[in-house]
Amino acid sequence: MMHNFFQNIYESLHTYQDRELIIWPKGGGNGHTSLSYTGKDIKSQISAIRQALEVLPVQNGQKVLLAVPVGFNLICALLAVMATGAIPVLPPARNSKIALFRLLYSSNIKTVLLATKPSLLFRLLAKTLQIKLLYVSQLIADTAAVWLPPASVSPEQPALVSHSSGSTGKPKPIYRSHCVLQAQHKVLTEIFPPWPTQRDFPLFPNILLHNLSLGITSVLPDLSWADLTQLEPERIVAQIKEQQVDTITGNLFYFRKLYNYLQQQHITLPQVQAIGIGGSPVTEVLVHDLKSFFPQATFYIIYGSSEAEPIAVRKAGPEKEVPHKGYAVGKIHPSLEYKIEAMGDIVLPGGAAYRVGELKVRGAHVAVADRESWLSTGDFGYVDEENRLYLTGRKGNEQLHSSVQHYQLEHVLLHQQGIARAAALATAEGFNIYIEGSAQEADIRQALQQHFPAHIIRQILFREELPVDARHHSKILYANLK
Repeated sequence: MMHNFFQNIYESLHTYQDRELIIWPKGGGNGHTSLSYTGKDIKSQISAIRQALEVLPVQNGQKVLLAVPVGFNLICALLAVMATGAIPVLPPARNSKIALFRLLYSSNIKTVLLATKPSLLFRLLAKTLQIKLLYVSQLIADTAAVWLPPASVSPEQPALVSHSSGSTGKPKPIYRSHCVLQAQHKVLTEIFPPWPTQRDFPLFPNILLHNLSLGITSVLPDLSWADLTQLEPERIVAQIKEQQVDTITGNLFYFRKLYNYLQQQHITLPQVQAIGIGGSPVTEVLVHDLKSFFPQATFYIIYGSSEAEPIAVRKAGPEKEVPHKGYAVGKIHPSLEYKIEAMGDIVLPGGAAYRVGELKVRGAHVAVADRESWLSTGDFGYVDEENRLYLTGRKGNEQLHSSVQHYQLEHVLLHQQGIARAAALATAEGFNIYIEGSAQEADIRQALQQHFPAHIIRQILFREELPVDARHHSKILYANLK
């Protein structure tokens, strides 16, 4: 039986040879310029890279590091490696060359795909370590290269190795097996059924594997993948209009930038039909503010982790969830088992109490060492009487004070004027509140005291910027608060 996840894409590219499947912006000064790739174009590039890999040769089950910038060539390189039965490895974001060689050594990787020929020193060091280098820029799409079906692999073999964002420490490798990718693809298809001629606008490039498997057209945002903070929302909005985008996914930082621009320019985008927001806790206020500018869109809050995507998806209703409960992420997907490792109780205003603790999950689309293992998500929360999950804290900052956790405080604060970011750091006595914004201390204390005991709020500290993760620019790095 064929277990290689690439089989889905192999069949899809054959079916949709003439359809535009990837539209990638060229960048530079003209935000309206993009390159379009049909199924046939993608097949040709994958075939050329695969042919070069097999000449090296690259063996079934061998790891191959993809040191290629985010772009069309990276996607084709990843798929070519997967097609050979080898294991594509994506390095952590913003990795230095020294860190790259450490990764090669620690992971016993002997083949590296690069965009272009590196420095002489890099090549000499690679030669000394017996590492083979292959340059994607030299592999022009070859129509003569044979389009071969994927190599057979064990369903438990890693199909892709990526790295976490490192929001609670160093980025860690995530091993997704072929069967995990297949299960994830199945779950996403059930939750978000594709429709004919759908044009998707994904911020997260990993969704391309899912889209290509279904023949969905992916329009990639015109931004710097190396540094999301350089995002120019006017370019993104121009793309959404010009490309007649149907669906959009992104994170909190991304949609805040879009919201501010749309509000300033009084622009609405009625052609967009669905929006998914994830990558970090999502505030109720942002979702409901965005509805005015995407009047025809259904909004989804997507909760997951690097190892389990998704865990829960919530369709946002017409009314806001109250923020003092924590972050409402919906019901845990029925294909997953879950348990809450209780550490105490959350007691809400009004007296309702729930056991709270770290969420652990397992199931077919969870990337763990074996299928019986539980994934510790690092997220703390509770499940209410209607089986809805609320997130209330993050590992390393989970201490309860008067039956309250830090996400509850932060979510309330992020609904107040003059607060761009907020963090509630748990100490032995209570919470120190860190604020990025112009709000006044008296207003902050008043907002919190409407829902929480006054004595648990200790210091209010103002900072120019709060430390956040390098990937999503949305997750607070609590260990770095000063």
